[in-house]
Amino acid sequence: MGMDLAYFRAADDLEAAAAEARPGGPLGWPHVTGRRRVGLFRTEPVTAELGPAWPGFVARGYDPIVTLGTLEELLTGRPYEQVAEDPRWGAAPSPEPPDESRGVICVTDTLRTALAAASDESLAQVVGPWSRTEELQQPGWEEVTAEEHLAFLHRLRDLAAAAGREGHRLHCYYEA
Repeated sequence: MGMDLAYFRAADDLEAAAAEARPGGPLGWPHVTGRRRVGLFRTEPVTAELGPAWPGFVARGYDPIVTLGTLEELLTGRPYEQVAEDPRWGAAPSPEPPDESRGVICVTDTLRTALAAASDESLAQVVGPWSRTEELQQPGWEEVTAEEHLAFLHRLRDLAAAAGREGHRLHCYYEA
């Protein structure tokens, strides 16, 4: 759960890739722009916050590859092996090699479509088995309740529905 993640929607992969170079990523998180002197021998960081450039939300720890691959399997009935063969699964939207400390990962269109169509009842049925998967049983997840997982699924579903209406795709921004 140590990596900062943000799920967001963008018109296409090229637009999403621009979030990698934007200070603070797609949501404009605070970032250090320099240092200022606050005493004879002390300095402190100077931060700036650009604000969101793309619609999205913060989702600390919900891995866009394995965790969402398992979610896709549960929502669609598509075997995990087929999910992993999808060209967008875990792919970078840019041909440029990603920065090791931050980048963007694509979310499959199949998952976006399944989430957009998911009812509250279907998400409630999926959250139990999904929250018991190995990935969500790792250290750091013990305190997260099924209700909190369900809240994440609702936010992701709402983002996917908006993306589908606009013809956009889903992406995940990560920052170490």
